[in-house]
Amino acid sequence: MIVATIRRIARLLEAASLALGALCLLYMVCVVGLNVLARIVFDATGTALNLMIPGAIEQVSYLLGIVALAGLTASLSHGMIAVDFLVARLPQRGQALVARFWFLVLLALALVLCWLFYEDMLATFARGEESQDLRIPMFLIYGLATLQSLALAVVALREMLISQGDHGEIA
Repeated sequence: MIVATIRRIARLLEAASLALGALCLLYMVCVVGLNVLARIVFDATGTALNLMIPGAIEQVSYLLGIVALAGLTASLSHGMIAVDFLVARLPQRGQALVARFWFLVLLALALVLCWLFYEDMLATFARGEESQDLRIPMFLIYGLATLQSLALAVVALREMLISQGDHGEIA
């Protein structure tokens, strides 16, 4: 029953992470693409017409971390990609134990990231820190990273509980 609940929650978090990652990636591509075109116009007009997006580098750099965490969370549903000849030679039970061990390590990493981002979120909220160019409250960025790390932890927990040692490149 607990595993079934974790599975349901993990599926929802994977779908949300996939949607968030896709939206952030689409936004990043649009910002970079428009800024490249705006730079061409800027150079062609001898710096007379500046259509570049303010804070574009800042936007893309903050979103890149979110995209990475969201992508990692969404990609775990088919197991980890493994390129090794040693584990593949183990019996199925041995492969499952190795896979579960690595998901345990990933769970620990995700929980540490969650804790660190949470601490940064509280600290930046208390200090009222904002991003350099756009004045975005930094606690929002750290809060989103905290939520993505928590989603990664839940999905890693599910995989640790149910993994049979199958690899992403075989599935």
